[in-house]
Amino acid sequence: MMKIRNFVFGIALISALCFTSCSDGSSSSDSNDTSSRILDLRIKKNGVVHNSSRSIENAAEITQTTHVKATAVSGGIQFEIDIPKYTTYLEITRLEDIEGMEDFWTTRCEPEPQNIYNYAGQKYTFVYPLCEPGEKYKFNIGMETTENSITKALPAEIIIITATDGIGDIDYSNLTSRHIDLSYDGTKPTVKVSNVIPPEGDNVETRINYHAKNSSTETDWNNDAIWFGNYFGKKSDTVSSTKLYNAKDYTNPDAPVYYEENEEATKECQELLATGFSYFLESTNKSYLFVQYAYTFEVNEMENAEHYVWRTAILESDAIKVK
Repeated sequence: MMKIRNFVFGIALISALCFTSCSDGSSSSDSNDTSSRILDLRIKKNGVVHNSSRSIENAAEITQTTHVKATAVSGGIQFEIDIPKYTTYLEITRLEDIEGMEDFWTTRCEPEPQNIYNYAGQKYTFVYPLCEPGEKYKFNIGMETTENSITKALPAEIIIITATDGIGDIDYSNLTSRHIDLSYDGTKPTVKVSNVIPPEGDNVETRINYHAKNSSTETDWNNDAIWFGNYFGKKSDTVSSTKLYNAKDYTNPDAPVYYEENEEATKECQELLATGFSYFLESTNKSYLFVQYAYTFEVNEMENAEHYVWRTAILESDAIKVK
């Protein structure tokens, strides 16, 4: 269940940086020519898909913060992170300026939580390979600690460094086109992805975060919009499902989070989950629904690649009226 909870934590951190558009119908779609723009999420180097050259090895500047030291090395950027005691989560997220969106959160690397837990109080080192020679990168390093059942996000640490090598990165220049279409039939939502080429690699999967709010206008994350559940599944251009992971009944502040695959869930929890999507949407007392969609994948060139989950930038739907 740790992996699921950490997805929620990561989504909470990026929510304020995501964007929404208006809609007053039962489905969302682009009405202009930008919908035909392709968002290619494959790793590219100099515009060529996935060139894994390691030929450039010149050292670059070293940038250091309270817990992080970054060095440009052969293969990418080496991160040395002094993991604080009780750390249960670590993420390295690239920040980019995309058509007026400053410091937008794009590609994210999440080391396996259990691996981070094992390194708590020690130095953790790995090479981040998704970069190109000569390109300056800005990263947000976020950590979370859990002590005595209390979870706390540590202050973010920012790294800026010029890479001298790497396998390439993802081009998000077409991110601002609307790529997610959402509809709801009163029982289940249907999410369709258009004009997107997914990442390549092992274990490419889809993650959807469901949110509700009171209007179709710009999202007020602090006072209005709420998250109420996730969908995890294999890569797919269309997801039509009532399944929800770690869904919560917001009509009761003390209600537990329900897990779709929790073997120890109470009978009441099992019955609520069997009811599916509509129960949790109704319990929010919100009138509009929208989703955030991302791909997760592995980068085969990394050492111990299976211990790292990579996630693309969030693709967000319009908000649609559902009640």
